Amino acid sequence: MIIVDVLLISDKYDFTTDFVCIELERKETNYLRLNRDEFHNYKIQINSSYFEMLVTVGENEYLVSEKHLKSIYFRAPIFLRELPHTEKSLENILYKEQWMSFIRNLLIFENILWANNPEKTYKAENKIVQLKYAKNIGFTIPNTIFANYAPKLQNEKYIIKSLDTAFFNIDENEGFVYSNIIDKKELQEANLKWAPITIQDYVSPKTDIRVTVVGNEVFATDITINGKGVDGDWRIVKDDVKFNSVTLPTAVKNNCIELVKQLGLNFGAIDLLKTDKNDYIFLEINPTGEWAWLVHTASQPIPKSFANMLVMK
Repeated sequence: MIIVDVLLISDKYDFTTDFVCIELERKETNYLRLNRDEFHNYKIQINSSYFEMLVTVGENEYLVSEKHLKSIYFRAPIFLRELPHTEKSLENILYKEQWMSFIRNLLIFENILWANNPEKTYKAENKIVQLKYAKNIGFTIPNTIFANYAPKLQNEKYIIKSLDTAFFNIDENEGFVYSNIIDKKELQEANLKWAPITIQDYVSPKTDIRVTVVGNEVFATDITINGKGVDGDWRIVKDDVKFNSVTLPTAVKNNCIELVKQLGLNFGAIDLLKTDKNDYIFLEINPTGEWAWLVHTASQPIPKSFANMLVMK
């Protein structure tokens, strides 16, 4: 039987987790990776006599016990977002709901490091909560209104976002809502009553900064085209952008670390805007954010940092 030091909850094709597993193998760490889309291929039980988890994967047996477990890397959002009008069988619904409940119950492993704890992730995924915490610790945040109508507006342009990540299934094609630049007139004439939206001050010129916080380590990357920031949502032109590692001012770096800690997290992917006056504006934090794309594009050693945190070295 293999005694597990690090448990990873992920998906079969998650490259971010792949990077961490490679580093854990280099450290000769006993880890167990459980993929949510492959739970039916495992034999799993938790017995209330000891509140330990026994897992059989193929011919290998694993013991997950708080006596030996150091950490859990939880690579999954807590709010399950389903594409509307997607047919799901009763079996699929039962599979997803019950296994998600099972994962949440891994909170029995309390005295270990979580990246991140599902309870804390649940709270940290909320955009309004994020802005409150960021403002309280000293971040500059853009003036933001959450509403289902257009209030009195002073500026000529605004950034409009969904309050939560919005996916759609349109003519059998998956759709995703990006941030959009909207004129004041168009916004005031829009019918918004059916759902709340995020109305945020339009900042231009600006440069997007992605900050990856792993424990007390901070990796920052600016996102540019031809050395200049991208107007609007850079993901719309993501094939043309370049990622370059940058150094944050000490105060901004410390705020990023503090925000992650204040939210009860050990990892966070933070989006900032850098203005032409070298001010840094907080936009949001993702407690389950992606970072694998930064390993090669920006040469950032995030996997090594993550593995070090998980094995507590």
